[in-house]
Amino acid sequence: MVELPNKISHIQVKAFNIESGDLTQPGHFSYQYTNKNPVSLTMKYQQAPYNHGSLHPIFSQNLPEGYVRRYISEKLRRHANINDMYLLALQLDKGIGHLSYTSDIEKTDIGQLSLNEILNWQGKENLFHQLLDRYYLNGLVSGVQPKVLVSAINDTGKPSIGRSLLQQEDFIIKTYDDEFPLLTVNEYVCMEAARACGLAPSQCWLSDDLRTFITERFDQVHGKRLGIEDFTVLMGKQGDEKYQSSYEMLMKATYIFTKSDVQLKRMYQYIVFSCLIGNGDAHLKNFSVQYDESRKDIILTPPYDITHTLIYGTIDDKMALKLNGAKLFPDKKQLIKLGKIYNVDRPEVVIEKIADTIRDYINSSTEVGIIEGLKDSILGSVHCGTSEKYSTKGYIHDKKKKFD
Repeated sequence: MVELPNKISHIQVKAFNIESGDLTQPGHFSYQYTNKNPVSLTMKYQQAPYNHGSLHPIFSQNLPEGYVRRYISEKLRRHANINDMYLLALQLDKGIGHLSYTSDIEKTDIGQLSLNEILNWQGKENLFHQLLDRYYLNGLVSGVQPKVLVSAINDTGKPSIGRSLLQQEDFIIKTYDDEFPLLTVNEYVCMEAARACGLAPSQCWLSDDLRTFITERFDQVHGKRLGIEDFTVLMGKQGDEKYQSSYEMLMKATYIFTKSDVQLKRMYQYIVFSCLIGNGDAHLKNFSVQYDESRKDIILTPPYDITHTLIYGTIDDKMALKLNGAKLFPDKKQLIKLGKIYNVDRPEVVIEKIADTIRDYINSSTEVGIIEGLKDSILGSVHCGTSEKYSTKGYIHDKKKKFD
């Protein structure tokens, strides 16, 4: 193991690889700009420091949760005091988005892999655990689901979007645990359904043994890093508040930050797709905007982290955010109402087109048959979302049963 400091209390921050400011934790968290280079759309340059009782949302958006956080804490507990500052420092220049961090933690070089090595793995040992052990000091990815950022050559013959084959890039590697068996297959099916619907998600792959799902980063295109801010950041919320909002507010925030009817319609398509595919974990952190260094053309990122949650018995059958005051999955009438509130042109046509495309894709997919009942469950979700009947039955939502 590389030598690591015991504690991190000061981090120098760059935005788009240009000096921005200093983050310190003398007790509370304080960010002081040292250059007129904003770290966030919600934190404009000012001379006074930005003080928070917890880590500022723009810095906390990429911190790991769940399995990976526990793994790092256990791995380093004899060497370091692992807290949010420490995990942020471990991002170095590998975090998703435009920010990079310099501290007492030094960057280490790790040998490259190939995607084919990962996809065709036949060893007896758990590959994900080996990758996590090798790469956990090489940049982190947010979320509860076990995932790790890996540098690899794409030698699969399936081109990355905006990149060339045989170019070394960072890829997000995911697996599953016993509670959500074959979540990798589930996500692959849903992401490919989104692709069929014209929503342009990042390229993705599924390993031969089905234990590994791979997706490319969507914040690096043609060699340039993009600014990425999820909607917890844009709404000034902490990560654990990701379920505390509504899809109406998501639409409103989209227009506030993008000033674009095109992007507003695109967010509507994301929400409709999420409802029809049966994704009960489409919370604020699973929607983001992106922009380049000029910060002028702000658009939605490609969709990501999409799964059909209704098939898992340990997850409630409700949505992550409210719509029309409830977290019940909506019928067609409710989806049309959302579109009309925000002047989306012919929302009923949007709904039917997405529904028809999901049905066509699911009926032709070979992967969907790997998980027993997944095909019927998704088609049932599409049917409910295009039905004219709406249930007003109440419920108690337990966010602890949700996952990323």
